[in-house]
Order: sequence, then C-alpha cells, then structure tokens
Amino acid sequence: MDKNKLWPGRISDGKILSQPTELACIWVDKIYDACSQRECEEFFFEDLNFPPGAESYTLECSIKPCSETFYDWSIEPIDEGPLGIVRVRVCAVLQIIIRDAEDPTNFTVNCEEVCFLKEVILYAPDPIHMEVLVESIFESLTCALVEENNLSELLCPVVVATIGAFIVVKTALRVQLLVPAFGFCPTPPECEELGDVCEQFLERPFPPFFPPQLNDLEG
Repeated sequence: MDKNKLWPGRISDGKILSQPTELACIWVDKIYDACSQRECEEFFFEDLNFPPGAESYTLECSIKPCSETFYDWSIEPIDEGPLGIVRVRVCAVLQIIIRDAEDPTNFTVNCEEVCFLKEVILYAPDPIHMEVLVESIFESLTCALVEENNLSELLCPVVVATIGAFIVVKTALRVQLLVPAFGFCPTPPECEELGDVCEQFLERPFPPFFPPQLNDLEG
C-alpha cells in the first residue's frame, strides 16, 4: 500500500493529513431527523405445519438473517410543518422449527412475518419529496408451544413468541451537497487471498507437545 496516498477512513491522531483539493457537489440522501425506540411484544401463530406422526415436540425460534425490512411509510405534516407524523411498518421473518421430540430428524420449518407499526414525530420540512428510512435489529426472546383446550376438545397447538426489536426511524431527502474533497478515490490495494488449506497449515506456529511444568505456570 502506498503510504503517501490519502485513504478513506479515520483521520490519524485527530489531525488533518492534507488540505482538500476541491469543493465537490455530490448527490446523496441527507438525514434530516431520526429517533430510536425499543419494541417488545408477544405474537401468536396458528395453523403451523407440524412434523407428521409426532406426539410431542421441541421448538426453535430465530429471526431469519437479513430479513428486516419496512413497508407502507408515510409523512403527515403537523399544522403545515415543519414537523410531521411519520408512520411506518417495520418487519422481519421469524423462523419456527418444530421437531419431533422422539426423532429430531423429523421436523418442519415455518416462516412467519412479525411487524411493529411505528408512529413518531420527526422533522420533515419537505414531506412531499422526503422519504422515510428505517434500520432495525430483531431478536427472538422466548418461544413456547401452547396446547389449547376448549370444552375438553384438543385444538391445534399455538406457538407464542416474544419478539424484541431495536428500531431507528429517519427522515431523508435526496439533495446536492457541497463538501470538501481530496480528489477521486485511489485504486485500492490488491486483495489478500487465503490460499489453500495446506498453505494455511504450514504458516501456523508449531504447538507444544508436552504440558507446561509447574515452574512455567508460576512464572
């Protein structure tokens, strides 16, 4: 890597390494306002697929990786602005794995969407052209199987899952922004390849063949 080039990232020791070479006009999504909230709620799931022939079950619940998303957002101005009521539905996919307690290889996978409806007040000076952006992290906190009885008649078991979510809601507008620039980004360094398994093994340090002696531990 050429140490004389200016690379994107943190500025060393809080000092500016060199002066900007120009003022550049870039087209970006500018965040005008944002807020964060925690949500926690129980969800009930019926009509799930159960492993055939099983009489007792074990349960596993988890949020499907990278399934977080958001829908149906809107911005309603309050008294002609600049504040607005932001509404958005924030969702993720919950994977429910139901196994036969006697035969773990006999199982079913159910995918169910879980959502939180958010309604918050944010700064939105141009609601017609602005958009809502959301970042979220969902967690499956608890998951249980409840076999309901109604007048002694056994109904289909219900899965009850407690879902928590960390949610950040933002208002943004696509704008042209004038920023100091250091020129175009340089060509990055070549990628470092892992190599094959034998190459990685031959680079590992030689392990000790015998346990340490008492004197080694005391030192």
